[in-house]
Amino acid sequence: MGLAAFKLFGFPGWSRPMLWGDGGWFSPISMKPIDAIWLMGLLLLFGAMGLKLPTTRWAKWLYEAIAFGLLIAIAALQGWTLDSLSPLLIVVLLRSCLLFERQGRWMVAGLIWSVYPLTLAPVLLILWALLRFGKVQDWSIAPDLGVFTLPDGGIQISSSFSAEQVQQFLAFAGNFSLYFLFDSLLSFGLILVFVLLLVNSLVNERQGRRKLAIAHEQLYQYSLQIEDQATLQERNRIAREIHDSLGHLLTAQNIQLQNAALSFTANPTEAQTFLEDGRQLGTKAMSELRQAILLLRSDPLEGRSLEQAIAHLVDEFQRTTSLTPTYRMHIPLSLPTRIQIAVYRILEEALTNIHKHSSATQVKINLEVKPTPLDTSLLHLQIEDNGCGFHPEQNATGFGLRGMKERVTDLNGRLQIESKPEAGCQITVLFPLPNVIL
Repeated sequence: MGLAAFKLFGFPGWSRPMLWGDGGWFSPISMKPIDAIWLMGLLLLFGAMGLKLPTTRWAKWLYEAIAFGLLIAIAALQGWTLDSLSPLLIVVLLRSCLLFERQGRWMVAGLIWSVYPLTLAPVLLILWALLRFGKVQDWSIAPDLGVFTLPDGGIQISSSFSAEQVQQFLAFAGNFSLYFLFDSLLSFGLILVFVLLLVNSLVNERQGRRKLAIAHEQLYQYSLQIEDQATLQERNRIAREIHDSLGHLLTAQNIQLQNAALSFTANPTEAQTFLEDGRQLGTKAMSELRQAILLLRSDPLEGRSLEQAIAHLVDEFQRTTSLTPTYRMHIPLSLPTRIQIAVYRILEEALTNIHKHSSATQVKINLEVKPTPLDTSLLHLQIEDNGCGFHPEQNATGFGLRGMKERVTDLNGRLQIESKPEAGCQITVLFPLPNVIL
């Protein structure tokens, strides 16, 4: 727009050459003030059209028609010296890239290229004049051009030239004008193609970023849904655990208390036995409730190191089951928090399953970091018991084992469960630890 304004108005006091004016064709005259005001208004209106682009199909084509109409009005006001319209035609092409899809953009580009020869009207006029006068044989009919015939048959144009030389000059000027015309058309066409391809790339990149942002937002929403679903599954699992263990214990305790109340008068000794059984059931119920609360904690480590948290977990298991596990730990202090939480939860789930289902008398826990040949390390967790065992493929749908597998998978680890009925169980977990200092 700035380049077009410079071509329209130039510097203050600058006279533009017009195709026709008061002094004839190609007369250098100054633009009238009223014409300059109208021209400035049309240029500002053309620029303001870029502030609001239409959205519907027919409104877009009407918008383009109005833009071309303004260009015609500008051309008429400036005396049809159309060289200033070239930048405005580029502006029309840029706006069309924001309005239309690929096919519409190329249609507008073709229309602009077909209109562009009109901006070369002075060159076309000169070419017509050269072709016309280049065929004149009697130069005496053109004294108004300063061409006179000499007695020796020569032609005088401010100096003496032969008719053949004048013919050669006019032919050269005509060919040069024709060359300039085609060169301008080709150059402007290449400019249109370059601008169109460049803006297409920018628009496609913008659209790609917008789609990527939408995909990121959708992915974030999906992650929230998955997190909510995982939380719901965890709550359902805890509710099922409470119902199956704590609910059963409280029901049994209630029965024992009812039996104690019925036999309290007739047989105090039997009532004392029922009360003792009820007390033991209450102790187990408290232990189950404590385990449920541990599962609900968001930070199971509670600011402790992993070794301290595991030692506390083993002590809790020992108090609950009267079974003393043997464990060995050799781990660095620089383990990522996510891995520490995963190790704690997996060990917690394994000890819970041993307490509930295995009837084991020995439990071994081994946690250490082992180097690999690729300058990385593996965190190795192994939990082994001598309980009743089970078939891993038949218990793959359990929430406990599924939770272990999900935690290991999220951290790119490996989980291996080896167990057979009456042969105990061995759980092995491997987490990759790059750049861990032993």
